Amino acid sequence: MIDGPPNPAPARHLRAALLVAGCLVSAGLGGCRCNEETLAPVVFDANDDRPAIDPTQVLAPPWTPPQVSLLDNGGLMHWLHEPGSLAFHMRVLLPTSIHGEKLSAAGTAIALEALEIRLTARLRRIGGATFDLRSRPGRVEIVVHGRDRDAERLITALGDSLADAGSSKLLALAQGKVLARQGRAEPVSLAAAGLISSLFEQPLGREFTSKQDLVDLGRSRLERGWSTLTDPRDAVVLVHAGRSPEDEDLSAALAHMGKRWKPPLLSFGSGKRSVTARLRPPTDESPREDPRATWLLTESSPAPMIVLPGELGKGGRAEVILGRVIPTPTVEDRTLARLCQRLIQEELDARLIVAGPVSIFAIRVRVSPSDPVHSLERIIERTQAFSERDQLPDRLEQAARLWLGARVVEASLSGEDWTSLWSDSVDLAGEDREIFTALATDAQGMLALDSDQVRSFLDTWFDPRGGEPGWTWVAVGLNDSYRTKLGTKIKLIDLD
Repeated sequence: MIDGPPNPAPARHLRAALLVAGCLVSAGLGGCRCNEETLAPVVFDANDDRPAIDPTQVLAPPWTPPQVSLLDNGGLMHWLHEPGSLAFHMRVLLPTSIHGEKLSAAGTAIALEALEIRLTARLRRIGGATFDLRSRPGRVEIVVHGRDRDAERLITALGDSLADAGSSKLLALAQGKVLARQGRAEPVSLAAAGLISSLFEQPLGREFTSKQDLVDLGRSRLERGWSTLTDPRDAVVLVHAGRSPEDEDLSAALAHMGKRWKPPLLSFGSGKRSVTARLRPPTDESPREDPRATWLLTESSPAPMIVLPGELGKGGRAEVILGRVIPTPTVEDRTLARLCQRLIQEELDARLIVAGPVSIFAIRVRVSPSDPVHSLERIIERTQAFSERDQLPDRLEQAARLWLGARVVEASLSGEDWTSLWSDSVDLAGEDREIFTALATDAQGMLALDSDQVRSFLDTWFDPRGGEPGWTWVAVGLNDSYRTKLGTKIKLIDLD
């Protein structure tokens, strides 16, 4: 899940970067606004008479348990039925971690480009229909929005696109389009990609789509990548509609989708039967702390900074991101991480990605060309200061209410798209039976946090000097001037 202010802008323009790094960027880390991405501080008077909030009523959607079924092609479908709804939303979740060794960033980028070409052409014929392409840790999501009265046509358009967008001709066309965009990725996108690669101890070549990676993909590899990514036996289909799947027209459209969108030949899928099993990254892919990043700007042990090739950012500034992995195996850990990030974001351009048992915290640093070392020292001091403040109960409650309310408001502004919130719930749940109640449980847990819990969590995971080690710097756009000035206290590690 992406924390921070809602940003409904599609992430497909970041497809050249790491899919997970795209989460950071689309969440606002280097987003479209020119000013630093911070939130207004919470200011209020203590009020002991304020009535308690029932999270199940106002901070979670009023949905009923979904209807769960298997499509004819092996796809797992969760249908959220809201009688009388005039909107229709269909979200296909395609895991990228189940067969991670068979998928490359380049192949995935081309496959998604081909799907976009085909699906866009079909949706033009349906009035008011739109689609979105989003990325989350371990998966990509294709989302179709439209009117409930057009649900059959929307299901058919998506199913037909998943069936035939993998043709060799279309993949070749998509490859050319992705190559034509190569080199347009913003420096902050590259820095985010480098951060994720370092934290997960994976080579950048696997995480970032380079021109050579794209050129090296021949017809057979493109087709295999497409088949692996879109295998319906690994997919999860989420639907929010005003009618039930037993409706005669919808049932026929779903049957058509199951027949057209077929599993690839000589492939057996992952065999995972539940939503959480399909979408959870394998345990051996969990990130590990990087011992190189234990010290930050101390005289005895200068901090390392991973430097990626790239141009200067806006205003002639280098792009620097400071980040770390935070273990979040429990609901309490996840709610603490999000609340701490919400508080820190009042002053810093900070983002958090929650992906089940682990989360990634990142801060974008505004680096001064005249004194870049001071900029880095200042960020550490400002981040460290949060763990030294007394977080009053009223302030914590207000911050939690604002964060939780924004989550539901975002879904409302996007046409009451419950599939978006359901996708959030998947990341919060430990198993399928918890998905239905995950958002309400999450809200109750966040509102129940006390000052001591928040202070302890900040001390442990958000204090770059006194807390747990594992922080990493990543930079893009270091010219000779930056290198000379940073070299006094930073060990620069160049990655090609």
